[in-house]
Amino acid sequence: MPKVSVILPVYNSAHYIREAIESVLAQTFTDFEFIIIDDGSTDGTTDILKELTDPRITLINRENRGLVDSLNEGLAFAHGEYVARMDADDIMAPERLAKQVHYLDNNVHIAIVGSWAETIDHNGNKLGLYNYPPVSRKGLRAYILKHNPFIHSTVMFRREVILRVGGYRHYQYIEDYELWTRVIAKYRGANLPEALTKYRIHSNSVTSKHRYRMLLAGILIRLLALRRLVLRF
Repeated sequence: MPKVSVILPVYNSAHYIREAIESVLAQTFTDFEFIIIDDGSTDGTTDILKELTDPRITLINRENRGLVDSLNEGLAFAHGEYVARMDADDIMAPERLAKQVHYLDNNVHIAIVGSWAETIDHNGNKLGLYNYPPVSRKGLRAYILKHNPFIHSTVMFRREVILRVGGYRHYQYIEDYELWTRVIAKYRGANLPEALTKYRIHSNSVTSKHRYRMLLAGILIRLLALRRLVLRF
């Protein structure tokens, strides 16, 4: 069995998908399977994915069902002890998997580890840095009451932990934030203080297109976090 399962949901990402996939296949850590779920793309993405020949890749093509179903389908197919998330328009640093595997192997009390991310534009030009601070269990539990404590496409987590808490649920645009509230209520997490992912910001990204809805939904998640982590009912 592979040590790591990389899960990459894809929907209409023809412009960026090659670079994203190449960054995964070029990892210095090689003991992984690469699960790509094509969620009913209509823009030529499917044709690009059909060209892939790397034996580590499992390609799932099906009708459009949305991100949450794709993520849970990826989890169902995964065999790795750890799962690494990746988005179709982002880029992994070559040593990302190696560093996160090393961290989880040497910190058995940690269930999920993310990292900082370098922000880039649609052409790959550097914009800035998302420097989410690494925090203690106490600090992370306080931070999650106000903000999403992880950049989704940077995280690696213990697969059994995510399955144990019920996987992703249908909270549109903030399915990750809601999941982290369930994880951090019972387990510990951390962020590595270095940019191990290039996070692309462009007009078609979910963050750009649905920022207002995400802000409103975030209020609900913060209330859920308060209930799960503090009030305990």
